Amino acid sequence: MSAPDTEGLIAISKQLNIISLLTYLVPLAVGIWRWHYLSPAYKKIVWFVLIAGSLLNTLSEICRIVWQNNLAFVYLTNWTETFFLSWTFYLSFRSPIIRRRFSWAIGAFIAIALVQVIFLRGLYASNTYARVAQSILLSGASLVYFEQTLQELRNIRLNHDPMFLVSTGVLIYFAGSLMVYVLEDSMYAQKQYDQVWIMYSIQFILLIVFNFLLALALYRTGQNAKRVNLLI
Repeated sequence: MSAPDTEGLIAISKQLNIISLLTYLVPLAVGIWRWHYLSPAYKKIVWFVLIAGSLLNTLSEICRIVWQNNLAFVYLTNWTETFFLSWTFYLSFRSPIIRRRFSWAIGAFIAIALVQVIFLRGLYASNTYARVAQSILLSGASLVYFEQTLQELRNIRLNHDPMFLVSTGVLIYFAGSLMVYVLEDSMYAQKQYDQVWIMYSIQFILLIVFNFLLALALYRTGQNAKRVNLLI
């Protein structure tokens, strides 16, 4: 590939990065609008969008541009995302056994994150292990919710089930980003910095899809709550 083509792809990737971060404002706006209709599980989604999505990612971008180092915020974003999304899934699981096993899985993520920071990499190296663990944890939680939905055999349209939409978005984004996280370290080691930017275009596109699914889920939650109120 010629240099101009590479530069063009990098420029597109950087634009996608900004656009994808701005799309956090969509579920945030819907969540604030529908706040009084939201159950505790979906309120955690709004907090996720506000703190991890909007605030920490904005600070991360500022640090990347100004100081060329945003690793501390990358770590904080990873932990905060996992905290709020795991809490959402935990509240959505109905089986005590599944909740207990999911708690063990969360404990495993915490252990991996701590070992990475304290013993392996510190706060000034890439967050590969915790990101991979996060992707596996949340993708697995999505699949468990799908199984729960199938077992309950509820007579609903799945695109009207807010948690199904959340789970779909989580699976698309985190499972789709897994290979990006796995390959990132080796590409940096080979000084393929331009290729890393191009590779991250995949994640930016997936993040846009994820945020719009979150927004739709929060909107559906409000619709369902209104429908229940009308029936009452």
